[in-house]
Amino acid sequence: MDLVLILLLALLIDLMVGEYPAGLHPTVWAGQLIGLLIKPGVGFKPVAQFLYGAAVSTAVIVIFAVPAWLLLEWLKGINYWAYIGVGAVLLKPAFCLKGQWQIAEKTRAVLESGSKIPPNMKGLFATVSHGGSVTNSDIISSSVRSLAENASDFMTAPIFYYLFFGVPGALAYRVINTLDNMIGYRGRYEYLGKFAARLDDVANFIPARLTGFFIVISAKLHHADLRAWRTMLSDHNKTPGPNGGWPMAAAAGALGLRLYKVGYYEIGHATKELTPGNITEAVSLYWVSMATWIVVAMISIAAIALLRG
Repeated sequence: MDLVLILLLALLIDLMVGEYPAGLHPTVWAGQLIGLLIKPGVGFKPVAQFLYGAAVSTAVIVIFAVPAWLLLEWLKGINYWAYIGVGAVLLKPAFCLKGQWQIAEKTRAVLESGSKIPPNMKGLFATVSHGGSVTNSDIISSSVRSLAENASDFMTAPIFYYLFFGVPGALAYRVINTLDNMIGYRGRYEYLGKFAARLDDVANFIPARLTGFFIVISAKLHHADLRAWRTMLSDHNKTPGPNGGWPMAAAAGALGLRLYKVGYYEIGHATKELTPGNITEAVSLYWVSMATWIVVAMISIAAIALLRG
């Protein structure tokens, strides 16, 4: 039951403390290391860029996952409770439960107050800009989409890999996701980031679909599970990439919303207008679906432990 204790303590740290300061956050360290190591490859030819990007990606994953494994194996033989405590401290940065809810609710509060978006929040809505003014509906759609997709990236996926590979597996996933966010896109890093982008697609294949499934289950509380299921199956392929559309389409169906990114895609069928209250509804859906996933994960951990003898 070591993994259950570590996960419970890590969840407690998340709910009571929240995110670590930037200077102490492994994800920030990974981002800084990626930025430092990837620069020399910018001038390479495409094939060399791909190979160099793959080498950098692999190296960064190893740099963060292997020391964590060695440290925890050492502590396990020295002091059990030190092993549990350090394991929880290391696991916490791999996922984010409370922070996603806080961002969404802060967005809702700003919209309901009629105030201008504070400068420190504008970066959250960079993806809704389409050359014109950004409307409240754009921001609401972006907030609900982000909450659904991040449920997979920041909760389902890291805990999924924790189930099978422990803390090092969760940290390895977080590095993979960070690599994709930093270099896995077209443009300057297109060839350097191709390996990272494909690796992220593979890593998120099962978690994204699991997240959509748990959102559908949670929608049953609002008697919208059938609509969520149908929308997830019909609209999941309308977004770029093979994974993000699954949780977003499930959320759109569960909430009866048309979610969109102007000029790129639309998912779901509107049964009501977009309002700031939709963000609160999305937060409720997020909490129920992720709480359900955590319970299932803990039961799975116990089952795996029993099977291993």
